[in-house]
Amino acid sequence: MSSIENLSDIVDNGLCIGCGLCQSIAGKDKIKVSMSPKGRLEPKEISKISPEVFNKILNICPGTIVEGLPKEEVTSDAKHNLVWGYYLSLCYSWSTDKKIRFESSTGGLLNGLSIYLLESKKVKFIMHTAADSKKPMRSLSKFSYNKEELLGGESRSRYGPAATLDRFHEALGLNQSFAFVGKPCDISAIRLLSKTDSRVNKLCKYLLTLVCGGFAEFTKAQDFIESFKVKEDELSIFRYRGFGNPGRMYIKTKDGREYDREYNSFWGEESTWRVPFRCKICPDAIGESADVAALDTWRGGSPKGEDEGFNAAIVRTKKGLDLMYDAAKAGFIHIGDKLKIEDIDDFQPHQVNKKKAVYARHLGMTKNDSPTINTKGLRIKELYKLNSEDFNKKEELGVGKRIKKI
Repeated sequence: MSSIENLSDIVDNGLCIGCGLCQSIAGKDKIKVSMSPKGRLEPKEISKISPEVFNKILNICPGTIVEGLPKEEVTSDAKHNLVWGYYLSLCYSWSTDKKIRFESSTGGLLNGLSIYLLESKKVKFIMHTAADSKKPMRSLSKFSYNKEELLGGESRSRYGPAATLDRFHEALGLNQSFAFVGKPCDISAIRLLSKTDSRVNKLCKYLLTLVCGGFAEFTKAQDFIESFKVKEDELSIFRYRGFGNPGRMYIKTKDGREYDREYNSFWGEESTWRVPFRCKICPDAIGESADVAALDTWRGGSPKGEDEGFNAAIVRTKKGLDLMYDAAKAGFIHIGDKLKIEDIDDFQPHQVNKKKAVYARHLGMTKNDSPTINTKGLRIKELYKLNSEDFNKKEELGVGKRIKKI
């Protein structure tokens, strides 16, 4: 089965990321995204969708198609790297607000940029992901109209499943300017939607992302709280990190019990991350089609202890560069030392390896008669050709084993 004929083909073949954009397009009466027993958010047809609606989904779903930065966003002075794509600037950066910098996942860069956009009135609201106030282990898409709303919902790293785009058409329907903060796969989907919906570029003014290691299935968070004999309905706070960089995994119950765990003990070994299959074959976890991508800056790829919080920024578009400079000039963020592409390699070695491996993984899927992601402008085949034959063969065979476990 190498082609995708319906929505369930996307889900059953491990291509779904649970973003909820299909629900946003079709409507909740047609498609509903909900948590599966495996701990993934997955869409299901409530009533039959038309071929026309399915084709709309198929042409933008990040489980079926991912593209790089649109040509019209690539300026003549942009630099280019085979792994990292187009960029105008690489630099350290962080929020100038000490509280935001401390409480954010890294240095508060995306929060700082978002608050600047709101308070300068460049946008009316920010569409982002926050904790469900009633079930803090779970994430919801949220429209924040001011600083307090933005920061008031655990709007730091949400490593679990999140239907980030389930309200995107609702956002467009408000006819107000906004910025979107989400994962690289979400940004790609928005760029693709803009080709057929003129409201996207008119209203969604900025696309901000993070360099993404994938999300952990909900079962990993469940195992964490159960290790302290805590049940989900007892929680008042669930925090993946922050309050320091990287900060600790932290929970608090409604009756005041508190538990935490050091960051590396939860995330240190990649084989225990429990990320879904789609994340393992991701052709763009580095935010190639965003205006600005923020990332951690730990040498060698993992923290050796706590620090003040330092983001790196990959600024990809003229719009993103202007935003960085304007936000710094207005005092919302600090732009630190410039970085080289070799620094980004050092901060994110697992991303370099994944980018080099992903075409072989896609090829392994094809050889196993499994549908895979169509890509454009991401250079994954060029990187594949530079790999050793042994490396590519290992990746092809490895993905074949994973397919059987989807």
